[in-house]
Amino acid sequence: MALILHTEASLGWGGQEIRILQESIGMIGRGHRIIIAAPEESLIFKRAQDAGVKTLAAKFRKKNPISVLKMKSLIDRERPDIVNTHSSSDSWVASIAVKLLRMHYFATKTKPKIIRTRHLSTPIGKSFLSRLIYDMLPDAVMTTGEEIRQRMIKYNGFDGSKIFSVPTGIDIERFNPASVKPAFNADGFAVGMVGVLRSWKGHGYFIEAVPEILSRIPEAVFYIVGAGPQHENIKRMISDMALNEKVFMLGHREDVAEILASLDVIAHPSYAHEGVPQSVLQALAMERAVVASDVGAISEVVRDGETGLLMRPRDPKHIAEKVIELHGDPDLRVRLGKDGRRLVEQNHSFENMLDKIEKLYGNILDNA
Repeated sequence: MALILHTEASLGWGGQEIRILQESIGMIGRGHRIIIAAPEESLIFKRAQDAGVKTLAAKFRKKNPISVLKMKSLIDRERPDIVNTHSSSDSWVASIAVKLLRMHYFATKTKPKIIRTRHLSTPIGKSFLSRLIYDMLPDAVMTTGEEIRQRMIKYNGFDGSKIFSVPTGIDIERFNPASVKPAFNADGFAVGMVGVLRSWKGHGYFIEAVPEILSRIPEAVFYIVGAGPQHENIKRMISDMALNEKVFMLGHREDVAEILASLDVIAHPSYAHEGVPQSVLQALAMERAVVASDVGAISEVVRDGETGLLMRPRDPKHIAEKVIELHGDPDLRVRLGKDGRRLVEQNHSFENMLDKIEKLYGNILDNA
């Protein structure tokens, strides 16, 4: 069994941090040893501690030799088999620290391997530094969608043999419509968004679509689930548009499966940065009808007309059209939900994700 050190510089809590923690817990269950190194004030540090995952406090400051040397000392002390980095700052600090250690360990042939996980679909620049951190320093790169992998190969010219697509897996027993009871009974046709309240998630476009939807579906009611930096802006927009009686903000919820069970349609109008969003996979697993923007790797799971409906990003009118279409065709909602659930069961279960990651671990360690 391997010892894996995850590094994460982010202070916030979203899909990326959730995946790291869930993946860690899953790998511990399979007998691996896991450490998460993160800033002590970060949410992942606290939540990992609460979950019983070993944590180490770390600061990640790019272009800071002291930060690199401290990380080198940490890795030297823990002796992981693999260092898996996630955000920009920790990737630079940890990758350089590992390279320095490899020079030190040369005589004993102990060489920690580096995996760089790329969670977002944001384009990567073509500079030498980008090639260094994604192509030269890591032994492997893990992406959260095939579209991200292909862009790194075709646009950036990175070595495709080192890049592996491993979308986030969903606990299909936790997100099982046959056993989950709704959190509430909506008074009308319920449309919701689930996710961190960030600007690029498209909440503003969702709210702008509400009046058009209401003109055709007066009984529609809307829910926004999640917390984040855009909370006050979204709240203000709802108030300014006089939609307080129709659009409800539920805040952060741990009962996501139950929330999804309460909704008729899930909208995901992101316009940037997406891999394969966990909330979309969770909605598919719960047999909900999904309307999502055709950005990032979303189309790998929301197959237009098969497992959901795709829409143009930044287009409130198109959001409204798709929601209205689903409202008028209950049979379509059911078919999309059933086929979405089948897709998750076959390709995107949590155990399937762990299998792929373990295979990647084995491949790079066998090449040590």
